[in-house]
Amino acid sequence: MMEQLKLFIEAFSGLGLFLFGMIYLETQIKASAGRAFKRWVRYMTDTHAKSLLAGLGATAILQSSSVVTLMALSLIGAGLMNLESAISVIFGANIGTTVTAWIVGLVGFKMDIRILSYAFVGIGGLGSVLLEDGSRWRSTLNAMVGFGLIFMGLEGMKESFSGFAESFDLGEYRFESLYWYALIGFGVTAVIQSSSASIAIIQSALFAHIVGFEAAAAFVVGSNVGTTVTAMLGAIGGSPDKKRTALAHFLFNVSTGIVALAALKPLILLVDMVLPAADAVIRIALLHTIFNILGVLLWYPFIGLLAKWLKRFFKREKEHVTHYIHDVSTDLPDVAIDALVKEIAHLVDEVQNFALFAINIPPEKALKEGVPVDKLLDTFDENMQLSYHRLYAHIRRIEGEVFRFITELSRQQMDEMLKQKLDKAARTTTYLATAAKAIKDMLHDLDRWYDGESNEEQAFLRNLRYQILKSVQAFHKAYDGDEKAYEEMENFYKRIAESYRNSLELIADIAKNRAIASEMTTIAINDLHLSKSFSKSLRNVLKELQVLKGAVS
Repeated sequence: MMEQLKLFIEAFSGLGLFLFGMIYLETQIKASAGRAFKRWVRYMTDTHAKSLLAGLGATAILQSSSVVTLMALSLIGAGLMNLESAISVIFGANIGTTVTAWIVGLVGFKMDIRILSYAFVGIGGLGSVLLEDGSRWRSTLNAMVGFGLIFMGLEGMKESFSGFAESFDLGEYRFESLYWYALIGFGVTAVIQSSSASIAIIQSALFAHIVGFEAAAAFVVGSNVGTTVTAMLGAIGGSPDKKRTALAHFLFNVSTGIVALAALKPLILLVDMVLPAADAVIRIALLHTIFNILGVLLWYPFIGLLAKWLKRFFKREKEHVTHYIHDVSTDLPDVAIDALVKEIAHLVDEVQNFALFAINIPPEKALKEGVPVDKLLDTFDENMQLSYHRLYAHIRRIEGEVFRFITELSRQQMDEMLKQKLDKAARTTTYLATAAKAIKDMLHDLDRWYDGESNEEQAFLRNLRYQILKSVQAFHKAYDGDEKAYEEMENFYKRIAESYRNSLELIADIAKNRAIASEMTTIAINDLHLSKSFSKSLRNVLKELQVLKGAVS
């Protein structure tokens, strides 16, 4: 009884480590992925074929299709991979996992991931403690900890059932139907979380003549389907695309398993024709490879259609983008305007954060008192892996709801003072929309400046980021109620206008360098105008808010 309780606790703990590692890894991938990693992922997954090869190669190296599947789920959750690419990676991983069976069959190798998990957690943990908070390298090492926890969780779940795996004697179970062996293969893999390990078990049993080749073949097919359990666990609590990827993995493996079981005898005949003199252990590895390749060939032409069909599932419930006005009736103008002012404050926060994210500085760091601007610019000098256009779309939706609310509210009977405040709210929202649009129009250019390698391009980028950062900081201080707020914002806007002349010198340097694309000069001029427009819009917001805030005072 105590031994069974111990096994249960170990299994439960392993599952907890596994799930936490998944969530932690995804978080750190978002924080640590820099431009180079972003470009590499995009390059390796920009076509179905390359994504398939990436999945195959990664699985062959890591010796675990489960880990590669979890990596794909993490990347799609982090927004670094789309659904079709993730499906292609999983298809490749199913072929790559056959490498382990070949290694076991040829050299008897079996990888122990425990040491690997300790190494990842140890190196990542030490590095994350020693490096400065906010450093991209610290986030990268934290991601290593996430990998280590996933490995450790998988190993913990396997070890908790080691007694079962060691005493599992297929010789005691002689079934007439091959489907029973497939079911056992599925169950063993689902429990120990490794198709490679379960196939190694059946290869050992086959080598010892405990089971026949057909029974072993059915077991391998079942174990292939059992790997879907790992992906399902990894998708728990994840985004809709993560769940769709796990469902694609399930459909692929189940359909491939059904076809393989239905055509098991022809597959065995094909194996015997290809390797007639090989021993049974090698032939089972070949069978494993053949039916996975056949499954990929069957599904590969329909990846796009599969992804489109999966989009019907796991849709998020409609979420309110607004915080205050969606539950307020316009029949009560005084209450409605109070909610409107709060909603505009929410929109102010969103626009501020969007601008800071665009220059890759975390808002909580940028708006913290006493942090030198130069330190912020130096520390956070890599692109964040965020969907900037999604952030902008979110702001546009808030703006749209605010304008709709203002329109509905304007139909109500109200005194002249409330009407004036409503007009102020509309103008404030317009200026915030203009500020957000200026940043949105810079996004593509910012990527090009970040990719620039010349000193002139990097100098211009730093100047541009400085202007946006200082504009937001000055606006934030003013918005928080500093008595001299408006004057400070006015002075800073004047400095922005004056710095425009200094920036022209940077543009001249860019124009002189013939190694820089000629259009970068025009892009630089355009970005300076956008920066001025952003700062001016924030200054205008302050003018309107001075009156509008009186609506709730």
